[in-house]
Amino acid sequence: MHWRIYIVVLLLLSFVMMCYTFYFQPPQIKKKTWHYSWLIILFIIIISILILVFANVISGFSTIIGAIFLYVIIFSFFYTLIHVVGWFFKKNNRFKIQKFAFRFALTILILAVIGNIFYSNRVVLKNYDLYYDNLPDSFDGFTIAQISDLHLGSFINDHKLKRTTEKINKLKPDVIIFTGDLVNSSMKEIKPEYMEQLRNMHAPIKLAILGNHDYHDYHKFVQYWGNKPLEPKVALSDSITEALEQCGFTVLRDSIYLVGRQADSIAFVGLNNYGKPPFTVFGNINNVLNKIPEHLFSIILVHDPFYWSEGLFDKFPLTLSGHTHGGQFGFFINKQLKLSLASINGKTGGLYTKNNDINLIINTGIGHVGVNFHLGFSSQIAVIKLHKK
Repeated sequence: MHWRIYIVVLLLLSFVMMCYTFYFQPPQIKKKTWHYSWLIILFIIIISILILVFANVISGFSTIIGAIFLYVIIFSFFYTLIHVVGWFFKKNNRFKIQKFAFRFALTILILAVIGNIFYSNRVVLKNYDLYYDNLPDSFDGFTIAQISDLHLGSFINDHKLKRTTEKINKLKPDVIIFTGDLVNSSMKEIKPEYMEQLRNMHAPIKLAILGNHDYHDYHKFVQYWGNKPLEPKVALSDSITEALEQCGFTVLRDSIYLVGRQADSIAFVGLNNYGKPPFTVFGNINNVLNKIPEHLFSIILVHDPFYWSEGLFDKFPLTLSGHTHGGQFGFFINKQLKLSLASINGKTGGLYTKNNDINLIINTGIGHVGVNFHLGFSSQIAVIKLHKK
C-alpha cells in the first residue's frame, strides 16, 4: 500500500506547485496572457488523466501524456522553488529573483526536452566482461546480447528497434536474451514492422522470458488502486509467447534451456515474473530451481530483480533482469546507474556483485512506459562476455 501513498503525495505536491505557478504569474508576462495559457495546459492535463483513469486508451497515449505532465512538473518545480525564495528578500531584490524564476525554469525545461530527445533516440552498447572459475573451458569468450523492456506501444515507428537489430547483428553474439515486457498492455502494439525487426535479430540461439506487462492488462490506470493483487492474464501471456516464437525466440516460462559445446554445457533458467507485490505470481520458483543439476554453470533469467537481493539466486553465478527502466533518469558510474529515482532493493541498473563471483545485470531497457522520457542515459543493449578465470 505504501507505493500508492507515495503516488498520491507526489500528485498532490505537483498540483500544489502548478497552482502556485498559476497564481503567482511571471512579473514579465501580462497576467491575462499567462492565466489563459496556463489554464489551457491544466485543462489538457486534467482531461487526459480522467481519460487514463476511466477509459481504455490507445497504445502510446499514456506515455505521451505522461511526458507532457512531467514537463509541466519540471517547470513548476523550479519556478516555485525560486519564486518562493524571492519572498525572503526585500522588495527590489524580490522582484529580480521572481523575474529570474521564469527564465531559469524555462531554461531547465528546454534542457530537459533536448536531453530527452537526445537520450530517448539513442541505443548504446553496455559491455560487461565477467570472469568465473567454474565456467566450462569451451565457453570462454561466450557472448550474450541482452535486451529488455521493449514496450512496443511506446514506439512511434520502427526506427529505434531497427537500430537495435543492426547493432545486435554486428556483434554476432552466441545468444540473444530478451528479459521481458514486450508490450505495455495489449497485443495491438505488436505491429508487423516490429515483428520483422525481432525476426531479423540473428544469433544461433534466441531466448526470451515474459515480464509483468506481458502477464497483465494495464489499459486502465484505475486498476492500480484496488486492494486485490493484479490477476495475470493467461491469454495475453500465451499470445505474446506465440508472437515471440514466430520471431525465432524460445520462450522460457519456468523452464531450463541447455546449451552444449563440445563435452561441456551451461544452462539458461527462464522464470516467470517473480517479483514484489502487487503483481500476482503463478508457478513455483523453488520447483524450477531445484530441477537445475548441481555444479552446472547456470544463468538465471528473471524480469524483476527483487529476489536476487533476497538471496534466492546465491547458488547461481549470473542473473539477468530488467524491469526498473532505471527510473528513466540517472547516470552510469562504474557500471552502475546512480541518482535514479527507481530502486528495487537499492538496485536500479547495471552490474551488481556479491561474494566476488555472484553477479546481477539489470538492463535499463529499450522502450519506456508511463512517461516518454529518458535523461542521463540511453536505451541499451547489454553485451556480456563470459571468461574463464
